[in-house]
Amino acid sequence: MSFEPNQFRSAGSITAPAVYRAGRWELFEPRPPLTRVLAGRLWRLRPGLTFTPYANPTACNAHCTFCSEELLRKDGTRLTAKTTITDFDRYFAGLDRVWRELAGFEMGLSLSGLEATSSPPWMLRMLALVADHSALFPEKVLYSNGTGLFTHPPLVDAMQAVGFDRVELSRSHLNEDINQQIMRFNRGEPIRKHAAFEALIAALRDRVTVKLSCILTAAGVSTLRGIEDYIDQAADLGITEIVFRELSQLGSVYNENRFTDWIAENRVDVRALMQQVQPDTGDLRDGWEFLGATSGYYYYNEVYQRRGVTVRLEVSSYTAHHDAHRTGVLQKLVFHSTGDLCGDWVPDALQIGNYY
Repeated sequence: MSFEPNQFRSAGSITAPAVYRAGRWELFEPRPPLTRVLAGRLWRLRPGLTFTPYANPTACNAHCTFCSEELLRKDGTRLTAKTTITDFDRYFAGLDRVWRELAGFEMGLSLSGLEATSSPPWMLRMLALVADHSALFPEKVLYSNGTGLFTHPPLVDAMQAVGFDRVELSRSHLNEDINQQIMRFNRGEPIRKHAAFEALIAALRDRVTVKLSCILTAAGVSTLRGIEDYIDQAADLGITEIVFRELSQLGSVYNENRFTDWIAENRVDVRALMQQVQPDTGDLRDGWEFLGATSGYYYYNEVYQRRGVTVRLEVSSYTAHHDAHRTGVLQKLVFHSTGDLCGDWVPDALQIGNYY
């Protein structure tokens, strides 16, 4: 009953969903690690890991109440989010050196961090470099709040030219006032308005696959009825895939601050929602189809369909994420604004080398 990487267990093979929900990421069995020389040293890497060029060319143009980039782990001393990229030439020269060292290694591109599209010049240079190394990334994903994609349409053209697989647009609620209370866009950002969000989806969906990402919170979408309303509205906009994410389990590895407090107060239990949709015994909720489940080293998804929309309900654990990073196998690669390549989101943890 364990999950292999990228394995999707169809609903027909799952007779007791509660067993999988209880095991979650603990049922994930990674492939054997591979070795690679990086910065002059031999490292063990998880095949298929994701590479993140940490996107912070500017301070973020939204100030989400749940922002994970404001969480300082107890084994860290600083946040990458506080050190923006000031020398673009040096940054991209360093990233180019990293990718040349990694040539031929199997991995995906996850462009995230703060907001990659907040600086169109930086984003266009990033896309140009990705094009130069396109063979390195069989899957390319942008995680974005949509700000620069709306105000600078050439970014969409460039993404399409590079062959991005999808854009995951973050939207905590489809009511603009409720969403603004949670995501808190800068006052001058048009995307804070629902009309602009709708227009962006219309501009994107025929060019790049669009997946909506909704963080479930007590302040926003928190109930199954709320999820269904969100799906219905998104379906009317032409969206065909949505992920509803539980605020990640933090455990005791982070220093307490107003963000950890907000997360604790507003977490919604996604396992309880899964049980409402697909009980361990009993009938599936009307209007839903259970497709199956998948798992990674720190997350677990159940996949459904409603109104022609593929719906993922996801739980995750930063504690499991942290534990996996301490096994001696690099689970992820992050290129930070300081020029440090790390095996961790924390800029002074699992440092591989500096490429400046």
